[in-house]
Amino acid sequence: MTQENITSSGYYTLFVGRDNQYYFNLKAGNNEIILQSEGYESKQGALNGIESVREHCTDESNFKLLESKDDQFYFVLHARNGEPIGHSETYKSVAMAKHGIKSVMKNGKTEKIKFLEDEPKVKTIVVNAKKHEWPEKEISFKEVVILAFGTFNDNGRTSYTVTYSRGHSSKVQGSLVYNESVKVKHKMIFNVTATDKS
Repeated sequence: MTQENITSSGYYTLFVGRDNQYYFNLKAGNNEIILQSEGYESKQGALNGIESVREHCTDESNFKLLESKDDQFYFVLHARNGEPIGHSETYKSVAMAKHGIKSVMKNGKTEKIKFLEDEPKVKTIVVNAKKHEWPEKEISFKEVVILAFGTFNDNGRTSYTVTYSRGHSSKVQGSLVYNESVKVKHKMIFNVTATDKS
């Protein structure tokens, strides 16, 4: 797999959508999208989907040509077990859709994958239901508390509990304790509570 400048032949792009799921597109050499995937929970799932396209795209019987509600045409690539792998955009005619199928058959075997940036450099996190922009790769227990309450009372009388969800695949959910940090993921959710021990 290469990430070089790819304009002369087909290639895949792999990226994270706004719903925080992974997607891939197959593009022809002219950079037009010829096949789009459904969402995957992990990058590896999307990579497995690409491998499935490579495996099934050369057999025309794996493509199903369909008509949309607005009288346009599109196709779906299926695996041998009948599961859909990807779908095309809509075309104005059957002939154009069939040309799209031929393009997927031609370009789908490519080993080239362009990995788009997984996450924005400035990530949006949610702390106690309020959104915050966070530019750092990690966030500490104390920083989360300050985002939640505007201050951190280190007086021994206030106890904080910090839990999170939608974290990285190595630890999607968990909790933070004092002096601990966690790697930040776009759209990560934190819940913070404060208890007065006095």
